[in-house]
Amino acid sequence: MDKLLFKRIIIGLLSVCIVAYIIYLLISANFVNAVQTEEAVLNTVSDVIHSQTFIIRDESYVKNYSSGVMSYKVDDGDDVSSGQIIADIYRNENDAVSRKQINNINKQIKTLKTLSKSYYKDSVGLDTLNTQISNNIFLISENVNNGKLIDANSECENLLFSICGRQITTGNVKTFSSKINELRKERRKIKNNCSPKIGTVTSDKAGYFISNCDGYEKSYKTENLKDLTPNKFDSIKKQKVDKNVIGKVVTDPNWYIACKVSADDAIMLSKLKNNGVSVFVSMPAIMTEKIPSRIYSINQKSRKHNAVLILTCDYMNKYIANARNENTDITTLSYTGLKVSKRAIHEDYVKKVVKQDGKTVTKKKKVQGVYVLHGSELIFKEIVIIYSGSDYVLCEANPNEGVLFSNQTLQLYDQVVVKGDNLYDGKVIQ
Repeated sequence: MDKLLFKRIIIGLLSVCIVAYIIYLLISANFVNAVQTEEAVLNTVSDVIHSQTFIIRDESYVKNYSSGVMSYKVDDGDDVSSGQIIADIYRNENDAVSRKQINNINKQIKTLKTLSKSYYKDSVGLDTLNTQISNNIFLISENVNNGKLIDANSECENLLFSICGRQITTGNVKTFSSKINELRKERRKIKNNCSPKIGTVTSDKAGYFISNCDGYEKSYKTENLKDLTPNKFDSIKKQKVDKNVIGKVVTDPNWYIACKVSADDAIMLSKLKNNGVSVFVSMPAIMTEKIPSRIYSINQKSRKHNAVLILTCDYMNKYIANARNENTDITTLSYTGLKVSKRAIHEDYVKKVVKQDGKTVTKKKKVQGVYVLHGSELIFKEIVIIYSGSDYVLCEANPNEGVLFSNQTLQLYDQVVVKGDNLYDGKVIQ
C-alpha cells in the first residue's frame, strides 16, 4: 500500500507540474511576448512667450479747427495721402446724416449697375453664386461672434451683391433699372433738403488713418526704443488729447512691440537675434493669424537682469492700427518631428559596416533608439531627439548626413513599442 500511495503522489505531482508548465507556455505566448505600440506621427510644438505688450508707432494727430458737424470720408485702416480730405464739415447733424445717406445710395446704385450688365450672367455660374452666398453668411456669423462688426457689415454688402447676382443669373430679375430709378429719386429728395458742406479736414501726413485716439500717441518716441528699460516701460502713461483732435495717421508702416521678458528669455532671444531668426506674434483678442516680426532690440542691463524686448513689424491692418496694450503670444522657435513617448526610448547597440585600412570592418555603438514592430519582429532604430516635452520627445524625421551612427532611423507611421518586457532587436512577437 505504501508503494502504491507513493506512486500516486509522484504521478499527481508530475501532473500538476505538467499543467503548470502548459499554463506557463500559454501565458508566455499571450502575455509575456505581447507588446503595446503607438504610431509615429508628425507633430509640431512651439516655444511661446506670453506677455502683456505695448505697441509703439509713429503717429500724427489730425485736427479740426472748424465749427460744425463732422462726417468722415475715410474708414479706419484706410491709406491716406498728404493733403487728402479726411472729413467734411456741415452746419448741423441733419446735413451730416443726409450726406451719409447720399453716399450709401451712390454705393447701391453703383452695385446695381454692375449687376445689370450682361457680362455678369455669362461670367458667373449658379453654383459659384450659391457658394458665394453660403460663404458670405458664414463670414457674417463668424465676424459677429468675434466682435468684428465692421467686417460683418462689409460681408452684408457682399451677400446682397451675391443674392442680386443670383436673381439675374436665374432670370427672376432681368434688370434693376426700376430700383435704380427709385434710389435716384430718393437721392434727389435728400439733396433738396440738404445744405452743402461748409468746410473740410485734411491730413498733413500720409499713412494709415485711425479715428480713435487713446492718449499714448506721444508717450514714447520710436527713436528712443533702444533706451527703453523695464523701469521706463512701467512709467509710460497716457497724455491728454486735445478736443479738436479727430483722429490720427500712422505715418510709418514699421511699428514696434515692447514687452518685459525674464533674464533667461532675454539670453535665448539674443541668440535668435544674432542668428537672424524671426519670431511670430499673435494677439488673440484682435486677430488669429501670426505676424512675422524681427527682433529690433533686447534692452538688458546684465545677463542676470530682466529685459525689455523690442520687436518690429511691417504688417498693418485696421485692428493692429487700433491696438495698444495687448495680451500677446510670441512664438520664438517651432519644432516639427515624429512624436514618441518617453516610455519607448531605450539604449541598444547598432552596427554599421565601414572600410578601414582597405578592409571591411563592422563597428557597433550603443545609442538611443526605439523598438519598432515590423510584422512580428522587433527592429531597433536609432533616433535623433530635437525636442523634449514632459512625457514625450520629437525625433528628427530626416536627420542630416553624419548625424546617425547607423543608417536606420524612425520613420513616419512606424509602430513604436511603448510597453513590453525583455525587448531586443530581432525578437519575434508571437
